[in-house]
Amino acid sequence: MEARKPISSDRSISSHKASDKEYLVSVKNYPMLYLMVRPNGTKSWVYRYLSPTHSKNKRISLGVYPNVSFSRACEIWRDYEELLSHNIDPKDHREEIKNSVISKNKNSFNHFAWEYFDNLEQTQKGNTLIRKKGRLELICSYIGNDPISEIGSPRMLEVLLDIQANSLNKAGKPTDKAERCAGIASDVFVYAGARGFCSSNPAALIKSQLAKSSYGHRPAITKPKDLAKLLRDIETIEGDPNTINSLRLLALLFVRNGDLRRMRWADLDLDVGRWTLKPLKGQGKVNMVKDMVVPLPRQAVSILRAQQQINGHTKFVFYSETAKKHQIISDATANKRLKDLGYKDIHCAHGFRATAKTILQEQLKYPLVLVEMALGHTTKDPNGTAYGRFEYIDDRSEMMQNWADYLNALREGRDTAEFRADVKDTADPNAQLQALIAQLGEDQVLAMLKSKS
Repeated sequence: MEARKPISSDRSISSHKASDKEYLVSVKNYPMLYLMVRPNGTKSWVYRYLSPTHSKNKRISLGVYPNVSFSRACEIWRDYEELLSHNIDPKDHREEIKNSVISKNKNSFNHFAWEYFDNLEQTQKGNTLIRKKGRLELICSYIGNDPISEIGSPRMLEVLLDIQANSLNKAGKPTDKAERCAGIASDVFVYAGARGFCSSNPAALIKSQLAKSSYGHRPAITKPKDLAKLLRDIETIEGDPNTINSLRLLALLFVRNGDLRRMRWADLDLDVGRWTLKPLKGQGKVNMVKDMVVPLPRQAVSILRAQQQINGHTKFVFYSETAKKHQIISDATANKRLKDLGYKDIHCAHGFRATAKTILQEQLKYPLVLVEMALGHTTKDPNGTAYGRFEYIDDRSEMMQNWADYLNALREGRDTAEFRADVKDTADPNAQLQALIAQLGEDQVLAMLKSKS
């Protein structure tokens, strides 16, 4: 090997140019540390040593110059010399560290969280998946790199209390964000535990330590006079017919906005006036029906036939060409229009449900059982038997048509006294008794019956 002047600084490195063959240049005062210069001009650091464990010569790369500077190469040399003084092979030591990092990553909360989420994607869709992903990302920002077996309850409590403190509503009270994060973290611990990577579920112990969440009621108009103005304001909307027709139907049918947006032509029978669906919230919720039939009043059928002229060639009633994902109008569309009309913090898309429930009972005097069935809530008779989706379908059809006619009268400023229901003819005695029990409580109803006997 041609004798070359040893390297003593970054400046001296520049004097060593590429040649036909690679060559090594020693480093002054750092035995066995070299700079390798290759024919393509690449320069890299090399450390040569006698292995204390294998009794043979080895060499190990310290990185490419100038990414690894002269001073940094000298620091690494000192570290490796220290290891050799304790009979530790630097190359073996580096491999152990690498394997430790890989093992730690494989056993981290991050690893199991996203493996669990990949499974969720096979069974869940839409906004639910998006919300769960957001909660996982938040939890992982705290404990993602921690080995899952080393995360204890004190650490989870610290994390969830911090999330709770940063998730307050306008009144300064906690939302349910921390509780929901605890729920999905618990699912991850269960997932990892079932595979033998952790023996406890610290998140499951924390829920009772969190403050009770408070969202308050979503804004809703419940007075006929205010509803009349809202109905008239909706008719002033210009532009995309999807928007105004969705708001019209929300008022008429008071279903959840998510279910209305996903309305399919295949689920509608416009000749009979029926919409059969599986409510999104009914899947997995004990107090929500899994299957639902919505009787369609004449006004709703008319709106849907108008929509058929626009979107009848597509799968969805509220198909949107501009939608990026599901080809339907956004869940924010209705609320944005209501906000534009001046109803921010006064009324929202979900508020039509509270509007209908309140006015149907207070003004039109319909029994609670019919209203609850129209809302898609599970209801039972006094013997505990759950009503089926076709129970009281005629009574419910009459109620929905009366409600639609009532909305027309409100919008047009006509007298609405004629729309008050005759409760005696609307549902059987069992349904009325169930309604009274739900409203007043069983003890009070029994006392009332006793006083009349």
